[in-house]
Amino acid sequence: MIKTERGTIEIKGDLYETLADYGVITVAVREVLEETIGKERAEEEMQKTMQLSRMSEEERDKYFAKEIEMKAERVVESIRKIIADIK
Repeated sequence: MIKTERGTIEIKGDLYETLADYGVITVAVREVLEETIGKERAEEEMQKTMQLSRMSEEERDKYFAKEIEMKAERVVESIRKIIADIK
């Protein structure tokens, strides 16, 4: 059994039950992503998630800090363009 709630996870059962649950969850997540963002982008997101799962907590923190910084820069640039268009 795999149970998650608000960032907390509980895993119970033997190896095969855990792998079966993980497989079912993975298929369901892929299906939702494909319906929401398309097959190609879903594949990219699934690959990114797998890469993140192999990182240490410190590496993930650095990755997300960089992602946040890049998104913030895009927001600032968008605001600058809007302001320039208003002038």
